[in-house]
Amino acid sequence: MKNLYFFRSINAHYSDVTLLLFRIIVGASLMTHGYGKLIRLMDGNIWGRTHLFFNEEISFALITFAEFFCPIFVAIGFWTRLFTIPIIYAFIIIVFDVHIDDPFSKMEKGILFLVSYILIFALGPGKLSVDNLTFKK
Repeated sequence: MKNLYFFRSINAHYSDVTLLLFRIIVGASLMTHGYGKLIRLMDGNIWGRTHLFFNEEISFALITFAEFFCPIFVAIGFWTRLFTIPIIYAFIIIVFDVHIDDPFSKMEKGILFLVSYILIFALGPGKLSVDNLTFKK
């Protein structure tokens, strides 16, 4: 019976490590997309897509924030659920507005990011995060 309890404690630890690795890998992957947008924003090379009532510059800056800065906070686990909301919203727009008429191969990456960040939002940051260190119950 003691052996079964040992395996249960190992699984709990592995799930926290797995969630940490998932946050870091998905965050780093999204930051590679956001970095190019950050450079283009700093150079003033802004594409012409607008959303809601925002002009092109603000829309591009918000997408840059969602794709570069938010994944940093999600990866370290700082206000994880709050910083996943702009990412999820951005990828809902990317998948269901920007790439809706494109073939699935163009939508695939956006869908993977959308599902990944919905999963992070649902599971929370886990024990290995800044949130857990600062907001312990």
